[in-house]
Amino acid sequence: MKFSTQLRERRKKLKLTQESLANKLNVTRQTLSRWKNDLSYPNLDTLVQISQILNISLDCLPKENENSMVGQISSNVRKKRKYKTVLLIIGLLLIATFVFITFLGYGRATQNATIDHLNPFIKTQDGYAILPNLANQQQLTQQVDVFVSDDAFGKGSWLKFETGQYTAKNRWTLIQHNESYISKVRLLNKKQIPLGMREQAGSFYTGYQSKTEGPKIGKKILWW
Repeated sequence: MKFSTQLRERRKKLKLTQESLANKLNVTRQTLSRWKNDLSYPNLDTLVQISQILNISLDCLPKENENSMVGQISSNVRKKRKYKTVLLIIGLLLIATFVFITFLGYGRATQNATIDHLNPFIKTQDGYAILPNLANQQQLTQQVDVFVSDDAFGKGSWLKFETGQYTAKNRWTLIQHNESYISKVRLLNKKQIPLGMREQAGSFYTGYQSKTEGPKIGKKILWW
């Protein structure tokens, strides 16, 4: 049975005027008239109201293959659900990306070796540094905090790592690292350092001075 026929018959059976039914549905009489003449079709929310007011089961209303307008509504609903799902996925991806980048940025800002090691955007590089004067010649390992120069133009950063026992003649070092993550350390004498890097490696060790040298990480934006 057509929707317009069901609407008319149930309205008359319940002794409702067009105006009273329109008021109950919060629509105009013109809208109701268009439904009655099969010129338009209510949306799903209004259909639910109609089924409740006129006591018509939604299962008794025209199915998608019986009414082109119902098919259009169903298609729109499916599209909206699809768009919502796509937007939800995009939103979750954006949030995950932001969290991931913030996590990597935190690792850079705090010189966290573990996070830097996991950072896919950091490339492995070699740097040179001079180690501090020995406090104890018999000490097998030394915890040092040195400036590691990564190129001949002075790019680099302060890094902390442990070395083996070294002497005054071989207190230069080659460091392979992913920013603060140290993968390899090799002790050298100054002559083993490439000529273009000797000046950057230096001849005298000076400790880190926060007031004059600024941040330990040689980046304008620490977080990134």
